Amino acid sequence: MKKSKDLAPIAIPHGPPVESTEEYFKSLMEQARLVKKYPVWDVPRPTPQVLVEQARRDLMEAGEKLEIKRREETEFRQIMDKKWNELRTKEHLLKESFISFNKFIRENEEKRVRAEKKMKEDQETLLRRTQETEAMCRRVEEMESVRGLMEKQVQDYADYLMSVVQKYSEFKQPMDVLNRYEALASAKTTLAERQERDLEKLEEARQQMAHLTEEKKLFIMGLNNRLADLRRNYDKTRNRVVKWELALSRLKETAARRHVELCHVRAAVRALYVRISRQKGLPIAARADDYEAQLVVIMRALLELRRIHQIAIDRAAEQLAQTTKCMCELLD
Repeated sequence: MKKSKDLAPIAIPHGPPVESTEEYFKSLMEQARLVKKYPVWDVPRPTPQVLVEQARRDLMEAGEKLEIKRREETEFRQIMDKKWNELRTKEHLLKESFISFNKFIRENEEKRVRAEKKMKEDQETLLRRTQETEAMCRRVEEMESVRGLMEKQVQDYADYLMSVVQKYSEFKQPMDVLNRYEALASAKTTLAERQERDLEKLEEARQQMAHLTEEKKLFIMGLNNRLADLRRNYDKTRNRVVKWELALSRLKETAARRHVELCHVRAAVRALYVRISRQKGLPIAARADDYEAQLVVIMRALLELRRIHQIAIDRAAEQLAQTTKCMCELLD
């Protein structure tokens, strides 16, 4: 691609950057105060060709800048990739060094802990051995003293046995005394075992007796509870019997009264029946105990009397009405 010539190249100042910066800002301020006037002939005419050329020039400049940026980006990308690879390598090496260092520290820590534990165990073992040795020494001393005491006691017992043999003619030598003692000790042990068995049997019998006593107590308590229930039921039944006896006596009294009343009613019915039959001149055909037939005759008589009474009332009303009518006519 052909590069266009820059008609107004940028002049890069020489010198320290601080002085150049100061001159740059001064020039910007002076340029802002200046009035820009362009001659008429220097102003481009807005024709399509000029605009196209201007756009083509801007496009070429933008393409050149873009290409430069692409090359810079490619170079920067290569540099960054190289740095990233270096960083990854360093990171991997650092991780491996950390892992190895951590493993080394862990191994040293484990060795130190094992060594401290071993030293502590050795100290404890040494202390325990020392204590056991001191205890054994004291035990040996005690055993020595016990052995001396036992030797003295054995000598005393031997002298005592010799005195017993010399005193009692039934013993010929000290072994006879020992044999007699062993026989007595064996007999004592046998008697103690027999006594223990007898005591065990006595304890079992006592426990059985206590168990039987407890069972009998429970049985007696059950019988007492049953007796109490039976007494309660008896009292309830007795109260109920008394209640029903009273009710029966009241019923008997009521029945007696009702019987007396019934006898009076029957006598009244018989008397009324006989009277009605005699008044009507009817024969007394019903039996004395046939109260239904007698009541039928009495009912018919009562119905006839009711009908006669109603007729009398009606006639009296008619007569009263006629009398009233006559009196009204007379008054008129």
